[in-house]
Amino acid sequence: MKQYAIRDTVRTPVQCQCSCFADGGVIGGSVWDLSATGWRSTLDQPVSIGLEKSVLMTLQDGDGCHPVFIDSAIVRWSEGRHAGWEITRIDDSTQARLTAFMAQR
Repeated sequence: MKQYAIRDTVRTPVQCQCSCFADGGVIGGSVWDLSATGWRSTLDQPVSIGLEKSVLMTLQDGDGCHPVFIDSAIVRWSEGRHAGWEITRIDDSTQARLTAFMAQR
């Protein structure tokens, strides 16, 4: 049975692209909802719970595309190609940009 945990922050619905840098390759996918601490995605291939990697996300709004580099995120749950990620390391300026993006939603 899948274990659930109460989330500290609400996720904002989005639709943007992401790329996870894993084992010398890149796994592409789409982000469906986002919070200051993580996101839910659908990827090109399944990933394992516990995978911790750098992720490049491309946020889109009326002003265009904004690349956001997450230094480190870990997969907290995974079902097939769907996964929930938790941000484990992000610099302050990137965190501020991510927060500002979500506030506009």
